[in-house]
Amino acid sequence: MTAESGVVLAKTAGFCPGVKKAIDRVLELAQAGKQPIYTLGPLIHNTQVIEMLEQKGIRAVETLAEVPAGAGVIVLRAHGVTPELEAEVRALGLEVVDATCPLVKRVHSVIGQCAARGYATVIVGDKGHAEVTGLFGYAGKEAYIVAGPEEASKLPALGKVNIVAQTTQEEDVFRRTVEVVRSKARETVVSNTICKPTRDRQRETSELAGAVDLMIIVGAKHSANTARLTTLCRRLCPGTVHVETDEELDAGTVRAARRVAITAGASTPSWMTDRVLERVKKVRSREASSARTLLERALEFLIDSCAYAGLAAVGLTYVCMKLQGCRTDDRLLVMAGLFVFSLHIINRVAQKGGVAADSRKAALVHRLRRPLTVTAVASGLGTMGLALYLDGKLFAVVFLCWILGALYPFRSLRGLTGLIEFPGSRDIATALGWGFVCAYLPGLYQGIIFTKANYLAVLFAILLVFIRSVLLGLSAVHSDLIVGRENFYKALGPRTTYATLAGIQALLVGILVLLLAMGWKGRLVGALLCGDLIFVAGSVLCYAKGVTKGFWAEIGVDGQFLLLALLTWLSGKF
Repeated sequence: MTAESGVVLAKTAGFCPGVKKAIDRVLELAQAGKQPIYTLGPLIHNTQVIEMLEQKGIRAVETLAEVPAGAGVIVLRAHGVTPELEAEVRALGLEVVDATCPLVKRVHSVIGQCAARGYATVIVGDKGHAEVTGLFGYAGKEAYIVAGPEEASKLPALGKVNIVAQTTQEEDVFRRTVEVVRSKARETVVSNTICKPTRDRQRETSELAGAVDLMIIVGAKHSANTARLTTLCRRLCPGTVHVETDEELDAGTVRAARRVAITAGASTPSWMTDRVLERVKKVRSREASSARTLLERALEFLIDSCAYAGLAAVGLTYVCMKLQGCRTDDRLLVMAGLFVFSLHIINRVAQKGGVAADSRKAALVHRLRRPLTVTAVASGLGTMGLALYLDGKLFAVVFLCWILGALYPFRSLRGLTGLIEFPGSRDIATALGWGFVCAYLPGLYQGIIFTKANYLAVLFAILLVFIRSVLLGLSAVHSDLIVGRENFYKALGPRTTYATLAGIQALLVGILVLLLAMGWKGRLVGALLCGDLIFVAGSVLCYAKGVTKGFWAEIGVDGQFLLLALLTWLSGKF
């Protein structure tokens, strides 16, 4: 957990693995162009996430009658369904994708196996909840649903009984219910099917609630696991509040508390929890100033508008010019900035908010889709117009690469997804695109391509931008933003990702140290080595402190290029 100004954020807050898997699955379907996509009931119990999925063309339906005949995909949601309903779904003849949480499917198996051996089933859970309804469907003829020990005491005398739990049930409630059921049954099998993420979350939440004055639970009001967390906390901390968004927080309550802890249900994305955390910090901070707020808003605008990415491209282009011995040409700097700026906007609009957007930003992008598209196209035309003014062959190359970059987000519409949708494809494509415009084009314009210095600059740019793209993707995943397997971290996992990043950084440092030892452009190489080591040290420190997501993480990642540009400029002055 992390603590700051008397505020503690639970480590277990955020999506559970089953929810992550379900969301990733439907996103991959949308990215593959398999429309329309329907989920049988809300995929998860979170209004903001469901709204975001709707923006991406993924619609929740309550009954099969709402699904039009013809093409489309039906997704079985994370909570699971009864075997009878699943059979109905498959009988429609449409493509069916099972996004049921693996831990819920395990409970289906446990219930089915015991029912086949003649055991009655007692489910400790919430009657009417989607998961419990699905579990009940696997229990055979004799099955009961009880919310806790009080309802269990009303059960009739039983023979052989298998007792299971809704995966998000409270441990103490399940344990006490089991004792009551045992007193009514001749033989019992106890299957504690509360999932490990739930147990870990409840354990940490109990520890926090017993040590603070204000406990804030973030999540949908209709989420069963979030409601249980709230009930659990209120027994230990009378000052417990349950909010869906940061706007529901009462500033007076937050200021009055000496110690505050924040956690969230399994269906609550981390970006919602982060908003609550930031709101709490701002309310409690006595040092917050209007100037600081204005600066943060300005920086946030630069990031959300993609202007910050454009500035980063300008900085990297300047570095690559100096590295390969090009004359500094402001027109090439502007061209690189516009190229990156326009394509990043197109990608964000195409992704209805992109990986760096929560539901608010996704909704904003959706509302501003037309002006954003106009801005992107105008910037792209400016890029090509400037290239045409500079050189005909430069224009031809820029035009081709800009068109390819602009079409990349729409590849599914042309059936090209299978050809270029490999793990980490977005990060690799981004690195190649930036390397082309920031390093190759200046060399092409000034007639020094296919030289050792040009190769070095292109390689330097590609490696740096690949690191940048992976780190931003890592930030998105850690914030529970909706990303797919074209994200390197999501596709290959943390071990491979961190090993790859470490290997690339070691290669970069090794190259710079070798060049420094050879005496090649010593001041410039020394400045770049210094800047890279500062960035590595900062990244390691942020990782150690758990700062791998959010606003300031994005500032730091693209800020490395501005830092390198500044050090490059200084190396030529002193």
